[in-house]
Amino acid sequence: MVLDVEDGFCPWNAGRYRLQADGGAARCARTSAAPDLRLTSAELGAAYLGGTTLTALAAAGLVEELRPGALAHASTAFRGAREPFYPGGWAFPAY
Repeated sequence: MVLDVEDGFCPWNAGRYRLQADGGAARCARTSAAPDLRLTSAELGAAYLGGTTLTALAAAGLVEELRPGALAHASTAFRGAREPFYPGGWAFPAY
């Protein structure tokens, strides 16, 4: 999977990255290959942290699928076994 990432806050991070996973190992490296998805670092971070899916972000117009089927594959790959949880409130105040 090749992601074309835009980053307005840290422009040196912008570029194309190939993500590869084999069993328990994963690799990420810059590439010049044609991208499968286009998104910003904000959407990539949101999907990585697990608060939303790439599919939901694409439905909102924030992720562009450049290769048919890539969105579903990437969205599934970024899903974790559990939803993120923050026990906010008086016992765990936000800092």
